[in-house]
Amino acid sequence: MTSPQNHLSPVAEFAHALAQRLPDRWEATAMDLRDDADLRHHFYDRVWDRRNAQDLGLDRDTMAESAVLDSPDGRRLLVLPAAEEARFLICPLIAFDVPVYASNSQLSSAVVPADPATAAGELAESLLPVYESELRTRLERALGILDPTAAALATFLASEVEHDPELAEDLYDMRAVRWLSHPEDTDLLRCATEEVLAALGLLLGHRGPLSEALVGVTAHVRMYCEVHDSCEALIEAEVIGRILAAAGLADTSSGIFDPAITAKIAAIDALPIEQQRALVRSAFATYTR
Repeated sequence: MTSPQNHLSPVAEFAHALAQRLPDRWEATAMDLRDDADLRHHFYDRVWDRRNAQDLGLDRDTMAESAVLDSPDGRRLLVLPAAEEARFLICPLIAFDVPVYASNSQLSSAVVPADPATAAGELAESLLPVYESELRTRLERALGILDPTAAALATFLASEVEHDPELAEDLYDMRAVRWLSHPEDTDLLRCATEEVLAALGLLLGHRGPLSEALVGVTAHVRMYCEVHDSCEALIEAEVIGRILAAAGLADTSSGIFDPAITAKIAAIDALPIEQQRALVRSAFATYTR
């Protein structure tokens, strides 16, 4: 899936065509960094294997026309012209703010042909599966062993946050945080929710079913998104509410302490992992649309 653009540059045209051919639903966004040194440095600093990418032609001072590819599970690829004619440089970017030590990583940038179909085939066989594995491993390490009680609390809040915003505001006021009347806070919470949904799509099956994969993810995302810790339960509640909606299990009849919500999550846990992952990605796609 790609974002429509007019008068595409060669990089943007290639990125959009590549996104349509990669496994899963990747989205391409074209960028012009010529007059934005801060943004150039931002993307340069987030290249997973910066030293190797430099050997392949990455230069933060000459980055101009480029594109970013985003996947539903949080993986991001920076697309740049390569030094060689009719080829492009593909750089994996650090996602979820995980610590990366390039010397211990098997993931590396790659130069691919300008033919999108050929490039997609090469990336699907090499860079993408390594990226998924490396990102998942580092995210799991970053999560560590965190208190799972936030997930339990979030199940109690889920339906009320989704269906009763007035009560949600009262709950938030009790925690000395206001968000419904502050759009900038709402945007930050939405961003964190998107990140949690993306991370869940990556971790499902590798950290167990939904309820187990969720443990610790919101805490990690909340910290690197610089969201106040009092927002953590609401973010998880929003995530759970969206997943329940995607599964057709959301309704207005469940109260905040209704054990039916826990039962619904247990029902999702019992589904095949691929079906759980499909629900999470459906929730992500609906939430970010």
